[in-house]
This record gives sequence, C-alpha cells and structure tokens, in this order.
Amino acid sequence: MAGDNSCDRHTHNNANSKHHSHDHCSHDHHSHIAGDARALTIAIACTGLIFLAEVVGGYISNSMALLSDAGHMLSDVAALGIALFALKMYERSHNDAEKRKRFTFGFRRLEVLAALVNGVALLGICVFLAIESVERLISPEQVDVDTMMITATIGLIANGISAMVLHRSHHLSARSAYLHVLVDLLSSVAVIAGGLAMRFTNIVWIDPVISIIISASIVRSAYRLVKSAGIVLMDSAPRGINSADITASVVEISGVQSVHDVHIWEVSPGKSAVSAHIVRTGNESSEIILDRVRDMLLRKFRLEHSTLQVESALFSEQNSCDNCSLH
Repeated sequence: MAGDNSCDRHTHNNANSKHHSHDHCSHDHHSHIAGDARALTIAIACTGLIFLAEVVGGYISNSMALLSDAGHMLSDVAALGIALFALKMYERSHNDAEKRKRFTFGFRRLEVLAALVNGVALLGICVFLAIESVERLISPEQVDVDTMMITATIGLIANGISAMVLHRSHHLSARSAYLHVLVDLLSSVAVIAGGLAMRFTNIVWIDPVISIIISASIVRSAYRLVKSAGIVLMDSAPRGINSADITASVVEISGVQSVHDVHIWEVSPGKSAVSAHIVRTGNESSEIILDRVRDMLLRKFRLEHSTLQVESALFSEQNSCDNCSLH
C-alpha cells in the first residue's frame, strides 16, 4: 500500500527538507484556523448586536421586515456559534493523540455537519417568515419608517464588517457563515430600499413583501448549504471527477495492466482522496508504478491523497477482492 498527502507534494528526497515542508504546512494550517476563528468571533459579536437592535427597532417601528430579519439574525448567531465550535473541535483533534488514533481523518466532517445544521435552521426560519409575511399582507399595518431605516442602516454597517472579516475564510464552517452574512447584508439593503419606497408612496404592504423577498433569498442559500454538505457526507466524488476517468487514465500508464476497486471521495470540500488496486504487467517495479500513478493523479486530477495497492496478475486472479467494493 502507498499513500500520499498534500503536505508531501513539495518535499524533496532528503529528510531535512521533508521535515521543513511539514513544519511549514502545519504552520499555515494553524494560522488559517486562528484567522477563521477570529473572524467568526467578530461576526458573532456583530450579528448579536444587530439582532438586539432589530428586535428593539422592529417592536418600536412595527416593521414585519425588521422583526423577520431579527429572527434571521438569531438563527445566524446560532449558526456562527456552531461554525466556531466545529472549527475549535477540528483544531483540538490535531493536538490530541488519542483522538487521532480513532478519528484518522481528523474532525474535518464537523465542518460539513455544521454547514448542514446551518442550512436546515435557515429553511426553518424561512417557513416562519413566509407565514408571518402572508398574514401581514392580508392585514396590513402602519410602520414607523424612520426607525425602520435607522435600524436597518445599523445592521448594514455591522454586516459589512462581518463580511469583510469572513471574506478570506478557508474552512467550510467559516465559508458557510460568510454566506449567512452576505444574505444578512442583502436583507439590510432590501429593508432600507423598502423603507425609502414606503416613505415616498405610503404603501404599507411593501413591508411584508420585503420580508417575503428576504425569505426567498434565504431559501436559496440554505438549499446550497444543505446540498453541499449532503454531497460530502455521501462520500461523493469531487465535481468533474469520476471513477471511469480515473480508471481510463491509470491503465494508460506504462506497466499497468488493469485497475479495479477505484474510490474517490471528499473528506471535506477541497480535500479529496482516492484509493485503487492496480494490477502490474510482468515484473515492473511497484515503486516505479506508484510514482507514475501518483504523479498522474496529482497533475491531471489534483488528487493529493492517494492510497494505492499494486498487485501482480496472479495475485489479482487468486484474490478476486469480492469484498473490496463498498457499494
């Protein structure tokens, strides 16, 4: 069996160079986690303040759009908290030798689970917003436009700060939180635009219409989050790669007779792995074949982590590997 990982791809043959590469990769990894955690903490503080401001402002102004957006902010505070928790647990797994023995891929999937929870929570909020908005359309009520717009402007500024600090996030939990903040930003813009329209037209049903528009945008983001997380949890191959392509490319390599039991999956978004059994021709060296296949997988498919078993034709015939397939 042979393996490969992303930290090895730039190393040289001598031990000192390899050690230096691992140290550099580890430093970047911890730097990314620290940066994402700091950004999430800032976003949680900003979103919490917006929630409080919109609850007070929505109550005073009698704005359905503000109160609906406040409920959205509350769900986002929870979502951001889950994202931060997942990131901290992921970091802790790298410093706990006992956990690494059991969770051999680390806690990467926690990011995916956090994104799934975030998406489901958003969908639930959408149902609530839709019901409340329809009721307000049926029975329109007057809104204090000035208070509504001032509160929405505060939300716009705070959401802008959150979006800036989360923009360059590296982990899925932080990136999913960034999507939440973008939706919040658009929601604030929509509330302000609606307030201006209400000021000049005095049409009160604009307020619940804005709420419905906000709900529709939330549904879209929530669906993407749930879909993305579901694909990863199903151990699906990365987009644009399938087992047939891998098989066709491997058998073209000199020294390879055939390949079977090919599996490609995403450990987490952006981190993919592949495993396969390769049947060699004649007495071709296994090490040479491994180098050729690994180089091809990295160069052609950007698959940095490969686990490959090289077999002779006789071994492959005698061991049909009926139990190797997972499907």
